Amino acid sequence: MPHIEIRMYEGRTSEQKEEIVTVFTRELSRIIEREERFITIEFQEIPLDENAPANLLKKGPIGNGYEG
Repeated sequence: MPHIEIRMYEGRTSEQKEEIVTVFTRELSRIIEREERFITIEFQEIPLDENAPANLLKKGPIGNGYEG
């Protein structure tokens, strides 16, 4: 049972996470020659801090507005 754990800052959209799952699952399945149904992916979202990428820090509909 291949399992991928992804730790990343909070603030990604559901659509972005779905694309990550689709691409990672497809490619891991291809590389290790294992059916996609056996691959699991888990997201652990880290709270924003001063080291988060600028696109997540800004205020507005895309960013979360972290203000240290």
